[in-house]
Amino acid sequence: MWFRLSCAQPMDSTPHYALETANVKSGLTSIPYMKNNTLFHKTHRATTCRLAASLVLFFVIGPVRETAASILAYEGFNYVVNQPLSTMNGGIGWAPGTWTQISGAMVDQSPTLSYPTALPSTGDALKTIASGSASRPFLTPFSNAGSDLWVSFQELSAVGAVPGALVALQQTSASLPDIEVNKDSGGAITLNGVPAGFSAGVGDVDFFLLQLVQWSGGNTLVNLFVDPPAVLGPPSASLLIPGPAFQAQNFYYQSNAGQELDEIRVGTAVTDVSAVPEPSTLTLLAAALMLAFAPTRIFFASGLGTIRRL
Repeated sequence: MWFRLSCAQPMDSTPHYALETANVKSGLTSIPYMKNNTLFHKTHRATTCRLAASLVLFFVIGPVRETAASILAYEGFNYVVNQPLSTMNGGIGWAPGTWTQISGAMVDQSPTLSYPTALPSTGDALKTIASGSASRPFLTPFSNAGSDLWVSFQELSAVGAVPGALVALQQTSASLPDIEVNKDSGGAITLNGVPAGFSAGVGDVDFFLLQLVQWSGGNTLVNLFVDPPAVLGPPSASLLIPGPAFQAQNFYYQSNAGQELDEIRVGTAVTDVSAVPEPSTLTLLAAALMLAFAPTRIFFASGLGTIRRL
């Protein structure tokens, strides 16, 4: 179930403020609880609502925190070409042992993937030769309790292949929500179902940058940046996950044949996982204010289902 605050203008031109709730598999329900027909509200209702939501988002993020950078995990698939995933045990920050090939078949494939705003790549890439899924646990659960948590990875859909890939950060308990970044067969990208734009296209690399803002009690704010430029702007999608601090235990991957995955990085600063500099407080405030003058929705996730767990 997710929730969103909506400032909707019905077809009868009567302004409403509504709390909309929806289930992933059900339709949207709108419950109007307040209306005002004054000229001021008709003219300024939408901007006022978006401004309030944007400033709430900014204060949830808060000013930029001076946090010591820390690289927590890395996998660059530095193996032998055609080596099966189930025999891969390299990288840093992972639990002892190899990747688990849950279904299908995935192998090492050269060349490595790269993106202009990503850190320099090493090794090769992981290619799916038979549609399936895989998982690998981190050495210890990574949390956003004491600092931001940043995650990045790169994907590519080979020419002639049908796009389709999903990356999930799975928590320590199946009762806690995962963070899911999905790319469907049409190239549409979502963050736990929240639209986040489109892939760069077949044959082009997509760079995904996830920020789990430091938990301060109540919610975890998750921002997804798809193919970010040299200066980090507003996120492609944002999500609020209620509950305790996020505990990332497993990296889960599922894809169609012909998809490639590479350069998985986890850290406590954006510079640990990308070549994009840390955003300034003024940048975050400017982004929040920009949201006030564009169609914007803030989503709240609760009780989201997990993918497949080991």
